[in-house]
Amino acid sequence: MASEELVNLSLHDREEEGFAFEFEEGDDDAEDLRWCLIGRFLSDRTIHANSMMVRMADLWKPMRGVTIKEAKPGLFLFRFNHQFDMEEVLNNGPWTFDNHLLIMERVQIGVQIENIPLYHADFWVQIHGLPMGLMKEKVGIPLANAIGSFVEYDKNNNSSFWRQYMRLRVKIDVRVPLKKDTFFYLEILYIYIIICLKNDLTTI
Repeated sequence: MASEELVNLSLHDREEEGFAFEFEEGDDDAEDLRWCLIGRFLSDRTIHANSMMVRMADLWKPMRGVTIKEAKPGLFLFRFNHQFDMEEVLNNGPWTFDNHLLIMERVQIGVQIENIPLYHADFWVQIHGLPMGLMKEKVGIPLANAIGSFVEYDKNNNSSFWRQYMRLRVKIDVRVPLKKDTFFYLEILYIYIIICLKNDLTTI
């Protein structure tokens, strides 16, 4: 009888219920993840992890330090010791190593790191050739959305009457080819990259 009962045991009646977990403020797990970023490099080549870690730490120079480790093949975890350092890295990108673009997102509690989408990067874009009087945010927003998704309008750069270009921060999906017949500049680490898609250049 006992053996028959074991055979008839089933989880089917409950297996679709699932489980819900809650993290309260102050939980150790939540504290460990709140200043963490997950990232990957836009490259088919293997990244030399040790060299990358030294280089990124040298570029960022976080005041409270950063710990970098390869969590999974091709996926790197960046753990900062202070929110300010993490925000500085996010706001001053994009970043590259060995000419490979680093794509980063915040770690999300309850989401496996390999399931966090890593397809978007924020770029500062220069829009040239605008007529006088059109260097305005309300003009820049649709221009940014034509390239990707509008993030920010650089009021400091765009405040001068004699400015030569509009500067916008745009979120770009790296899976999507840039639109043809466009001409603008992307800024990466203070290096200007001219993107001219009239020659069918569709990748960065």
